[in-house]
Amino acid sequence: MIRDCGALPGRGDEVAAVEKVAGRPVLVVVRGAAGAGKTAVLDAVRQKWRDRGMKIVHVCFSAAPAESDEFGIPAVLAAFREEFGTRCDTRLAEVDRLSRVEDIECSSSGSALFTELTRLFGALRQSGPSAVVFDDLHAVPNPGFTIAAARYAGCTVLAAGREDEVVEPTLLSALADQVVDLRPLTDGEIDELIAARGPVDPAVAPAVRQALGSLSGNPGAVLAVWDALERDGRLVPVRGVRCLADPGAPIALPSGHGLVRRVAGLPQPAPELVALAGSAGTVRVDDLLALAGAVGWESAACGRAADLLVADGVLGCDERGELFVPSPALAAAVLDAVGDQRVRVLHARVAAHLLREPGQSATAADHAALAGPELQGGPEVVARLCREAARVLPAAPASAARWYRAALAHCAAHDPGRVPELTRSLLRLLVRIGRYDWLREVVAEAVATGVPDGHEYDVAVAASLAALHTGVPVPAVVTARLAVDPAARPPLEFTGRWFDGREAITLDGFVATFGAFRLGDAPDAASVRDQLEIWAGRHDLVALFGFLYGDEYGAPEDGPLALYHRIITGYHRGEWAEVLSASRALELSGRPSTPVHCHARLLAAEIQSCEGDSRRAADWLADVGECPFPAMASWAETGLMWRSGRLDEAIEAGWRGYERAAEAAERGYPVGMHWLLVRLAMLEAEAGHTDKLAELRTLARRWYRRYGGRRLQMAELMVTGLAERDLASARTAVEVVRSHDNQSELMRACLIASFIADEPRPWLHEAYDIARRLGGDLLRMNIKARMRERGVTPPRRHLASDDLSPAELRITALIRQGLTNRQIAGALRISEKTVESHLTRLFAKTGCRSRLDLATASIEGRLTVSGLDRSGTAG
Repeated sequence: MIRDCGALPGRGDEVAAVEKVAGRPVLVVVRGAAGAGKTAVLDAVRQKWRDRGMKIVHVCFSAAPAESDEFGIPAVLAAFREEFGTRCDTRLAEVDRLSRVEDIECSSSGSALFTELTRLFGALRQSGPSAVVFDDLHAVPNPGFTIAAARYAGCTVLAAGREDEVVEPTLLSALADQVVDLRPLTDGEIDELIAARGPVDPAVAPAVRQALGSLSGNPGAVLAVWDALERDGRLVPVRGVRCLADPGAPIALPSGHGLVRRVAGLPQPAPELVALAGSAGTVRVDDLLALAGAVGWESAACGRAADLLVADGVLGCDERGELFVPSPALAAAVLDAVGDQRVRVLHARVAAHLLREPGQSATAADHAALAGPELQGGPEVVARLCREAARVLPAAPASAARWYRAALAHCAAHDPGRVPELTRSLLRLLVRIGRYDWLREVVAEAVATGVPDGHEYDVAVAASLAALHTGVPVPAVVTARLAVDPAARPPLEFTGRWFDGREAITLDGFVATFGAFRLGDAPDAASVRDQLEIWAGRHDLVALFGFLYGDEYGAPEDGPLALYHRIITGYHRGEWAEVLSASRALELSGRPSTPVHCHARLLAAEIQSCEGDSRRAADWLADVGECPFPAMASWAETGLMWRSGRLDEAIEAGWRGYERAAEAAERGYPVGMHWLLVRLAMLEAEAGHTDKLAELRTLARRWYRRYGGRRLQMAELMVTGLAERDLASARTAVEVVRSHDNQSELMRACLIASFIADEPRPWLHEAYDIARRLGGDLLRMNIKARMRERGVTPPRRHLASDDLSPAELRITALIRQGLTNRQIAGALRISEKTVESHLTRLFAKTGCRSRLDLATASIEGRLTVSGLDRSGTAG
């Protein structure tokens, strides 16, 4: 178990192990990689020893000028003077004199110096409880001489050095009474280290860890990258929480990091070899000779550089004999140092060489694509790239797209007749693989070179898809060129309205705008009309495009639409922490006036209101501005007022909001009406206004009959249940909502059933459990208050040890430590698939919806059996 160690997550055991030797005549050596936290461990131990009243002499070998000194004597003298002033000047002067003897290595001179050092350290021990702490052993050639003197004098001695640079390992190992090796920190401990820097969005730590790769457990590297992100302005506060701006951009180690300096200080071709491997992904060991010949490196030097880089951990080598950079952040730093143009020149030379060799087509195509305009390719290069792209297209469409892009760049000069066909195929391929950033570039190139007649619609849809997914509006020059064809105007107009945030979308309008771009027959929308209406009402374009284009649509991994898809699905699944994280990221992505930005702010306001953070909820609402969703805006606003204790004010605002929402619904935009009707009904029920409840029941029936759909059906059932005290309607609403896995609505449905039921306990217990899983602290408090009013005891269903199997208990403990599924599988000696199966059962048993939820519930002691009493019956 890791003990509390202040700002040293994951180092509590090491600090405790070292601290307990205080006052004993022992030598403890702390070893670790550069940046492992050796100095931080020493500082923590020194502070604890000082708190005990011990005198500490801290010798930092790198702090004093070594000059020609071999043993670090100037650092020892400086440390004693700092601790004791002039009280030991006589002894220090003698040590200083002996250390300056020219023939110090002769037996008598060295012996005299050792004797005087031993007396100096012995005097320290005689002055009371004391210790000597040595840091940065690598800074002097022979620190063992001085450390041995302190150990021989009977002092408590603590020394720290790098595991790969500790000098005289045999001597130190022989002298040491204890050796403490600093292991890499776990993912959870790195997250804790980052969290100690202040309020940080949960997405930042995983991004930093992923960028660091093999260095992700190194606290020094983590903090170096963190400081670099701060200096570069990439840690931006959103609602008081720091978020990563431009998460798609590389995260690099700073140029001053030891490993970056190490690579930069190596002779060529070492830095350029790292740059090639970092940009290409891998370099085969078997290709090194050919690589050296192509680039102009000396063959033997290339081999030596590869061996040295692998030995230093800069490069890794897998079982297939492929070299790679195990830390993307290091690769990014080296690429920045070498320079983009030089890297492209290297790839161009390699590509030109490989294109002349048989059997190297795929590798040659990769380098040709990375070379860009530096490769002087003719028609044979275009043909080679297209041929390779067509060959790998079924199995590796992303590689095919990259090679087609390279071919298209060379077509303009060498094969212009091929441009229209290649452009059209590439546009659809980029949509299929979800590379909307590349799509935007290809559209701009197509417009610049001239769009063939009859292709304007396809290019306009591609331009719109690129803009919607990246958050960058279609350039005016592109719009002007494509709008000459009337068929191309609808997608461009849709995109313009989207970025202006002027109105909500409709399903029919969406399908009419983008439907003609699909390949093959149109999907049967009638059979899933209700679900499509829900996606359209949520403005979830990722879901809508996925339905419309099927396998020809690639869901984006980043960008505003990807973030919003995470927000809307996370909200309905009850993953509120994920919703807030994605909402903050969305604030930094794309133009902030789109419908999804508005929708996300309303959901974030609702969540923070439920959590009891009314100030941040109000901030989210203040940024909504002109909103195309009046019903949702009123729903979020009245929720905040209600939870702030302003029931009457919330009711008045809710009815004003309903008038605006009804006007929008009359125009065909009933988005959020179901939520507003239910919220108003709950407010009126709490106020005891039966006449208003009857009016709301009539309104709910009216809108359901007009628009239909599951959402308005649920609203009608819930409002009817409240207005008529009809438990059957309320129960039906609960069961239908439960079948569609919408946790927020399920909680509301359970609360409505508890208003009506003679026995409210099961409904209140389920609502409470949902609120607990959602993380809404204020929600839980309000539900507990309602329990007290109805004489219901809050649920107490904490897991007993026999509720989970030994394997499940162990997996939960490892998740708390931040281990990944693969790491857990290795620790338990089971397959990764078995770990996933255990997690599936754990989520089903506990009701947790993510690893983070499971870890948090376990740490806070609120892990429960979801929805079950001890008997196993539904609660």
